[in-house]
Amino acid sequence: MVAAAMRARYDQLGKQMIRELLEGRCSVETDAEVPADTRRIDVWVTPHEMGASPPEHLGLLGRITSGAVTLELFHNTPNGDELAACLIKHGEFRHFLSRRKTLPPLPIQWVISSGRPDAGIEGLVFRPMPGGLRGIYESPPLQYTRLVVVSELPVARDTLLVRLLGAGSTLRQALAELQALSAEALERRLVLPVLLRLRLTVPTDPAQQTSDDQEFLMDTQDIVENWRREAVQEGLQQGLERERKLLLRLLRRRFGAEVDGETECRVAAASAEQVEVWAERVLSAATLAELLAD
Repeated sequence: MVAAAMRARYDQLGKQMIRELLEGRCSVETDAEVPADTRRIDVWVTPHEMGASPPEHLGLLGRITSGAVTLELFHNTPNGDELAACLIKHGEFRHFLSRRKTLPPLPIQWVISSGRPDAGIEGLVFRPMPGGLRGIYESPPLQYTRLVVVSELPVARDTLLVRLLGAGSTLRQALAELQALSAEALERRLVLPVLLRLRLTVPTDPAQQTSDDQEFLMDTQDIVENWRREAVQEGLQQGLERERKLLLRLLRRRFGAEVDGETECRVAAASAEQVEVWAERVLSAATLAELLAD
């Protein structure tokens, strides 16, 4: 029971992350029902504009989702039977969709596995995808399935978002790369809130944590703490900018045309403490020079 809950927790991370990353350019449905046996597709993606060039920051994930696809996520590497079950479920899902009165785009299935499912690759005759990246395989044509072995993907920014769906050392490497990105990087701004939400679902009692829970908490501790500090700092900076603008309005009202470009530059570069001192002098200072004295 604990193992099943743990698998659901970490595959839920992937579902949430993909939903956040693709929101706005695709219709994204998680846990799409397969009516035959009330089974569910992890993620069903239909772009609003089929074949449109994906945003650059999505990299490999954007190319995977440039057409109608379903995604099956395996934080733990599936065995042969589990991979075969994905192919059966996908066939049933395509059949179900094909019977709709208005035929939607029939999706290709992408199975994203943290490690290499050797038994499934051999037994289901997956082969490296011609012209594709290392770590990407395709099934025989009528199975409409492709496989990503996350641990085999090349280490590059282009594959970063998909490698964040990995496990162990692959995930740690991807998290380190995410942390190294600038605070303005879209990948970082989109993924960090998802990581924080997942951390909140991990039991606080160590006795109830799995080894994957403990590893995830350790691997994400620094990146989440840094993100929190950056968020606080950004809030403080925004507050300081508002105070500077208010001070300038008060100065212009009091001293009019004396408030020139040089004064604006001084206010723009002033610390929070200096802005506070100057604001206190607005009513008492006889001249602008007196007010702005250090």
